[in-house]
Amino acid sequence: MSADKGAVMLDRKYFYTSDDFTWHCMVSDEEQNEHVFTQFDKEIRQRWNAAVDASCFAYKLDHVEGRVVPGKYQIYIQHNEMRFNKRRQPQVMSSVSQPFNPDKFNFTKVKSKEVLFELCPHHRSPGDEQNLMIINISPLEYGHCLLAPAVNKCLPQVLTEESILLALETSLLSNHLGFHVGFNSLCAHASVNHLHLHTWYSQYPSYLESAEVSPICKDVFEVRNYPTNAFVFELAPETDVCSLARKIHKVTTYFIENEIAHNFHIMRGTRCYSNPQINGAVCQEDAQRYSVLRVFLWPRNPVHGAKDLSSYQSERRPIAVYEFAGSLAINTKEKYDSFTEEDFCAYLSRASLAEEVFIRHKEAIRELLSVKNAT
Repeated sequence: MSADKGAVMLDRKYFYTSDDFTWHCMVSDEEQNEHVFTQFDKEIRQRWNAAVDASCFAYKLDHVEGRVVPGKYQIYIQHNEMRFNKRRQPQVMSSVSQPFNPDKFNFTKVKSKEVLFELCPHHRSPGDEQNLMIINISPLEYGHCLLAPAVNKCLPQVLTEESILLALETSLLSNHLGFHVGFNSLCAHASVNHLHLHTWYSQYPSYLESAEVSPICKDVFEVRNYPTNAFVFELAPETDVCSLARKIHKVTTYFIENEIAHNFHIMRGTRCYSNPQINGAVCQEDAQRYSVLRVFLWPRNPVHGAKDLSSYQSERRPIAVYEFAGSLAINTKEKYDSFTEEDFCAYLSRASLAEEVFIRHKEAIRELLSVKNAT
């Protein structure tokens, strides 16, 4: 279904242009104060805090306990029982291309007080799409929102080229190192079949920000030395953002056509050099700077039915984009206290495609993105 729906009408609009994109990222705690946040960050924080004060959330994060798990990957976990028992019941998903169902909950039905603002790209031709920034009433992190592209078009939970472009641009509006954008496809723990992405702020660094990568083809890499396989794209100052959105969309379209569940994640990070020496010149300093966006794409084992919120002991563990990126919410104090990096690796391994299957898809994508097939 693509017909317009009566989405929430707003007078709260946030206009931006490409001049508002920022490549300098705050990388120290000392820098992270209200004086150096971008206007976008200030808008999110101010309106999110107001929503907290207005009791718009199912719970507050004030007393959520968290810790970094010892080990190579520096996994952040939180004991957040409320995330499991105070949230909307996830919808049943049977296919990555399941059609939108207007009878189910969707984001045209949210309360007006849950909508922070409409995100309006002022540098592109105006359309009739409403791109809404909505609070997640059952948050994982501070500032946890839902970015709903073209919400009035009632699109299913399938990435479009336009939504990928909006996600990349939204990431560039923040200069906070811990600003993340993520997406769960259907059968990859999306809870609502209406196009949306998650955004949140994290105070803890992610291993993936500077994880070692190896090249697959032009501008496409794969993660090395991580518990799961992932494709990595890089958005640098010299990169054309529209071209990158088009390239990523080619891959996600391949996933949809082949019924492959997937998760998608954008974070600040270092350059995707497979080694610090480029064209004979040592680029160690540049490689260590958080000067690009890293875009991760995980093809993964599908999960059919509704998301199981009961326990991380379950074989239907909710491993979604938040978890793939190195953070987990744990529902019991016992599991929280005993959780180890080995547990994290085991969870990701069970959610990941077999090595030979990933390699097969990697070769197909290499061919898909090769010069002779490029458009």
